[in-house]
Amino acid sequence: MITIFCTPKNFEGIFNIIQTNAIRSWRYLSKDVEIIIFGKSEGAQKIANEVSAIYYPDVKCSGNGVPLLSDLFHKANKIATFDILLFINSDILLPKRFIRSIENTKNKFSKFLLVGHRWNLKVENLINFDEVSTVSTFWKMSEIKGEKCSPAAIDYFVFRKNSLKKIPDFAVGRPGYDNWLIWYARRNFIPVVDISEEFIVIHQSHHYNFHNLKNNPKIFDRNKIPLEEDGKKNLKLIGDKVLNLLDADFSMVNGRIEKKTSKEYIYRNLGKLSIIFPEFSFVLTIYAKLYRMLLYKSIRDG
Repeated sequence: MITIFCTPKNFEGIFNIIQTNAIRSWRYLSKDVEIIIFGKSEGAQKIANEVSAIYYPDVKCSGNGVPLLSDLFHKANKIATFDILLFINSDILLPKRFIRSIENTKNKFSKFLLVGHRWNLKVENLINFDEVSTVSTFWKMSEIKGEKCSPAAIDYFVFRKNSLKKIPDFAVGRPGYDNWLIWYARRNFIPVVDISEEFIVIHQSHHYNFHNLKNNPKIFDRNKIPLEEDGKKNLKLIGDKVLNLLDADFSMVNGRIEKKTSKEYIYRNLGKLSIIFPEFSFVLTIYAKLYRMLLYKSIRDG
C-alpha cells in the first residue's frame, strides 16, 4: 500500500469544502492507505481524526509561514509506514483506479517518479463518498466538464521512499518546484512516468486569498517574475532546472508502461539534455544538432 502526505491550508470558506473532499477521496481509495497531514492549519487535526490520518503539526516554514517542501519530504521519508509515497496538493481528488497505476509502476521500476495532468473543475459542495452512486456520477460529470490543465502544472508525485533527496527549501503552493522535481528525476536517471492517459485527476478550482499569502502566486510582473515573495525565492532556487509532463520519458496506456519513442518526443528531448546535464551542454548541443539533421533527413526521405 502507499503513504499519502500533504500540508493543507486553513479549512475555511471554499477551502473547507475542497480540502475535505480531497482528503476524503484519498481515504476512499482504500482503508489501508496511510495519510499524513502536516502543518498547523486550522481544521487539519479535525480532518485527520475523521479519516484516521496521522497528524504531524511541526514542519519548517518560510518567513511567511509557508511549509517548506524539503522538510515535508524529509519527515515523510522518516515516518511513513509504506515504501511508496505520494505527495499531493490538498485540493486534488483521486479516482479509485489510481492505486492500480501505482502497483503497475512499482512492479516495473525500483525507482520512479509517477506524475500526470490535472483537470480543473469548480466544486462547490461536499461529496458524499459513502454513496457509490454519488461518487460514480461525480466522476462521469468530471469527464465532461473538467478542463485539462497545462503540462507545467503538476499536483501529485508518487515515488519510492528515500529516492528523492536533497530537496531545496521550496515554499509549497508557489511556482516551480513541481517542474524542478521532474528535472531532478531525469537528472538522476529515475524513470518519469506520465499516467495522464489512464484517468482524470481533478483539481478543485479556488481563489488565492488565504492566510499565508500576500499576493496571488499566479500573478507575475512584466519580466515573468512572481510578485509574491515566496514565489520569487522558489524561482531563484530553480534557475533553469525546469521540465514538465512532456519531458516524462515513459507513459502509461491501458495499464502498460512504455518508453516514449515518438519522433516528437525525441526531438524535444534532444533540446532538454543540456538542461538536465548542463556540465555537458557543449557536447550535447552539438549532438542534438547532428541528431536532428539525421532525423529531419530520415523524415524527408520517407
